[in-house]
Amino acid sequence: MSDKDATAPSPAVAHWTVGLTCVAIVATGYLIAGLLHEPEPELTTAPLTPTTTSEPPEPAEYSYVTPPVTFPVQIPGCDVVEPPQPGQSFSMVTFKTPEYDNPSYPWFSGPKAVAMSQALRAALPAGVEIAFAPVERSLIFQPILDDPTEDEGFGGWTDARATLLRGDRPGSLAVNVRESTMPIPPCVAGDLDERRRLPDGTIVDTHDTWSETNGVRALSRSAIAYLPDGSVAHAYATDDAADGSGYTGTVPLTLDELVALVTVPGLRVTAPVPPGTPNPPESCDIWAESPAIDQAQARRWDAVLAQVPLDGLTLDPPLGALLPASTGGACQVVRVTTPGRRSRLSVAISTGHPLPQDLSSNDGATSRLLPDGTVVETRESRITVMEPSPSTQTTRTVTVTRPSGTRIQVTSGDGPAEPLPFELLEAVASNPGLEVSR
Repeated sequence: MSDKDATAPSPAVAHWTVGLTCVAIVATGYLIAGLLHEPEPELTTAPLTPTTTSEPPEPAEYSYVTPPVTFPVQIPGCDVVEPPQPGQSFSMVTFKTPEYDNPSYPWFSGPKAVAMSQALRAALPAGVEIAFAPVERSLIFQPILDDPTEDEGFGGWTDARATLLRGDRPGSLAVNVRESTMPIPPCVAGDLDERRRLPDGTIVDTHDTWSETNGVRALSRSAIAYLPDGSVAHAYATDDAADGSGYTGTVPLTLDELVALVTVPGLRVTAPVPPGTPNPPESCDIWAESPAIDQAQARRWDAVLAQVPLDGLTLDPPLGALLPASTGGACQVVRVTTPGRRSRLSVAISTGHPLPQDLSSNDGATSRLLPDGTVVETRESRITVMEPSPSTQTTRTVTVTRPSGTRIQVTSGDGPAEPLPFELLEAVASNPGLEVSR
């Protein structure tokens, strides 16, 4: 769409934005951004042709276009509607660290994140599935990382995101929750379509809109709930397939379904955490390229891992919940919580690897060849950490590479306690069930 096509009769106010809301990705951080504008019904409801992986040539000029905003305008549920601001946008940036315990936010913890995730997942409509993806894209609430002295009233949130599957067209969902003492914002033209006032005092703003980048249209819907206990929950769904294939033309959730998500009691900051709620799964990765593992294969491996004898160890969570790694393969990280043996245990399974050719032993590593052609490698390493006090930490790794190209790597360490023995790690890694099923 060009600017000459974007005309609206008076008193419509042209609300075109040419430029880009910056997307900051630092370390393992990511950005959730919602552009809050008034939808144009004749455009948002027109049939759309899904985009494909065949992208058009890069245009000579970059354009980012959102719907025009009419003002004055009446918005259902709003007594007063304020005028829009040119180029108005709303974005949030987080910088990820692996810890859930942020003393600035005592209402939040690892078990609280799990309880919120369970409540959110249970509230998804029937027929909607969460795509098989890494932890951070599996609708599991992530740590709160903001400095409350610098968030200017917008930070302090935990967020969960996922690709949703509904029918044959995927889409994306992001949900964030924060505690707020700020007043409920006014109704601004272009920011919402409706303000709903629920019997318990909850206020929910909904918005159905679109944007075009270089002529490619993306659809989005959002619901923001301002809850009586000071919780603010924001759900944002788009038609982005999230796998690089483009936009599908179908947002996976309706506005009413988004309203149902943001008003789930279990999302509120004051909602109690059920006793015995575990900590969230940790993110993991595999530092080697590998073909992707489908969910069916991962579940077969899960069943094997769940039955592996572990010498009376207590794990949080138990083994048997592999998720994809970003570079292919599947992995899981758990904590050994047995007194005196507390440590970190990780399992990573990938495929497509050649057999190691150098079987010499050096630098804390040993290799040996089994009669069936399998290569078993063991390695022990030590590092000195200075905080909270100087100490030496030992890590042990067993890597089993089979003639088929399947590689299983099991690692123990990351704590002051002695890591698990090589014999136990090898018993996990060499289990014959951890092979690609044909």
